[in-house]
Amino acid sequence: MKAILLKTPKGLIGSTPDDHEAWTKFRRRLETMKEGTWLRFEWSSPRNGKHHRKLMALLELIAENSEVWDTKEKALHAVKLVAGHFDLCVNPLTGEIQQVTKSIDFESMDQEAFEKFYKAAIDGVIHNLLPQLDEQTADRLLEMILQGWGQ
Repeated sequence: MKAILLKTPKGLIGSTPDDHEAWTKFRRRLETMKEGTWLRFEWSSPRNGKHHRKLMALLELIAENSEVWDTKEKALHAVKLVAGHFDLCVNPLTGEIQQVTKSIDFESMDQEAFEKFYKAAIDGVIHNLLPQLDEQTADRLLEMILQGWGQ
């Protein structure tokens, strides 16, 4: 069960009706648990949704302005590489060292880590993927794309 909660003066509440229902069920479960009962619990702070959408706009900008990274999937792979968001591993077939990109999904990266990744991504895009852009132009274009999406 997952839920996004919001801290209010009256305590925690769900951010949507479904989240609130899930939180209410969880809270009831905690209150009725018998002593000695095990419970696995994970938590995280959700990322800023607009910031994530800005990355998606960046991927669209790259795909529209590159023949090499012409899809969002290819653009994301390239962005992860230029941002240094990868692990090195040995290819068992060739013995060569390869870069294996890491995940940026909501579960594996909190907002603070995402902000560092995003800054490295913008720097990498400007210096390596779309060198014709400067940071201000890129930011303006990303905001225009977001506005076109109704964000």
